[in-house]
Amino acid sequence: MATWVPPAQLQPKIVQVRANLTRWRPVEWVVFWALVPAILLVIYALPQPVRDGWFILNTTSVGNIPTWFLSSYTHSQLYPHLAGNLAFYLVTLLMIFSFEDNRLRFWLVSSVALFLVPFVSSFLTIGFWGLLGKTTAGQGFSAIDGAFLAYAMFIFVIWGLGDGLEDFDHPEYFIGSGRRFNLLRILLGLILALIVVMGIQFGIFIDTGGSVVNGIAHFGGYITGLAVLWIFDLKTEKRKFFDGLLGTSIVIGIFWYAFYLDLLIHVVKGA
Repeated sequence: MATWVPPAQLQPKIVQVRANLTRWRPVEWVVFWALVPAILLVIYALPQPVRDGWFILNTTSVGNIPTWFLSSYTHSQLYPHLAGNLAFYLVTLLMIFSFEDNRLRFWLVSSVALFLVPFVSSFLTIGFWGLLGKTTAGQGFSAIDGAFLAYAMFIFVIWGLGDGLEDFDHPEYFIGSGRRFNLLRILLGLILALIVVMGIQFGIFIDTGGSVVNGIAHFGGYITGLAVLWIFDLKTEKRKFFDGLLGTSIVIGIFWYAFYLDLLIHVVKGA
């Protein structure tokens, strides 16, 4: 039986993925593939009264600071909540491990996702539900999932375009092909816009019947992860057009989502 051989232009990228997967140290495989899922499962196994008192965020008890952090690791339902969040995390983590070759960026963004995003999502949840004039209880790994999703999307673009991103700062490389240069810039803009739009879609509030998906926590996690990636890129890379376009997309996305939240507030209060 014939063996499939990837096209020549794809072979260096496939080699890069293989190299990336072999570079990760044992501690990174253990922490992210075993320890994080184990923490989620252990917290799920705790008695419900313990979770209610110390782990689940309640907007009527904003002074219970431990819940601001621990609620992002807490689930009261194995399926589909915990199973879905965990599966989502593992898929995005696989993308990151496959496409990432910068260990410093990985530890920075992962630390933000695991330690800062829970507080960001809790702060936004408390603030938004206060504007609605309603109370809620929040739990789940989805905000952290959002940060890892933003990372996966970002790193896929970086992996795919690589050093070519710096070419967007040099129109002289495209002498005689100005139309092609402008078209490529537009395509890059569309790609980055789609990444931000994905975060907005991830942040939509959805009524699931028995509960409401806390969209603002999702969006908060996603946009925090993306913003950290943008800042890191500004500090470490020389691709001004790419970073300028990404920063602009993030700002527009935040205003767009704020407009959505404003409409939602008016609808809820007018109901």
